[in-house]
Amino acid sequence: MTGQRQNFYKQVHKGIRAVAHGMVDLAQRTDFTRPGEVEQLQAVVDEAFSIFEGHAAHETEFITPVLRVCAPQLAAESDAEHREQALRLRDLRRALQAAARAGSSSLGHAFVVGLSRFEGEMLVHMADEEERLMPALWAAFEDDALGRIHAALVASIPPAEKPKVMEWMLPALNTLERVELLEAVRATVPPPVFEALQHIARRVLTAADWNRLEQALATAA
Repeated sequence: MTGQRQNFYKQVHKGIRAVAHGMVDLAQRTDFTRPGEVEQLQAVVDEAFSIFEGHAAHETEFITPVLRVCAPQLAAESDAEHREQALRLRDLRRALQAAARAGSSSLGHAFVVGLSRFEGEMLVHMADEEERLMPALWAAFEDDALGRIHAALVASIPPAEKPKVMEWMLPALNTLERVELLEAVRATVPPPVFEALQHIARRVLTAADWNRLEQALATAA
């Protein structure tokens, strides 16, 4: 029953999990004595951390105030975890900078271990949001109200950033979820914008995934 209701965590969390997994995988394969590899890792980490911070900021602005009304204890716990995450990201940035400056394998491995711990904690945090926070919202609000909250959150993302969100989110979804996402977008944007998003999908998906998506979108149209 609940699986059929508005769950505005589901798709973005899939994307964030994929970003986090890829980042940690790259980190543990990085040779910290090779500056070129470290620079590549720094670029990936910078982008991933920006995604994590942006996601937490959106939740704090749009979801936490609603939770304070219907589930104040859960809202307080979520707020505290977001603050802790911000401190952890700050410390991890510093650890990566230190490993990069020293070209040290030992400092690099310490960063990898810390990064993997952060990933694990973030995965638990996101699971709690879907298993505890979302049901509290379902119990307190109808889907129309939840849809308005989600629409306000999405509208707050600058237009220039939305294609980038699609780049890291689409590969993490299954075909039905990709169709659902793109159909929702198609209903609200001019055709040229939707065509640009289709080009992004073609670029970031495998050929087989793109073919399935293209056929499904054609059928839906």
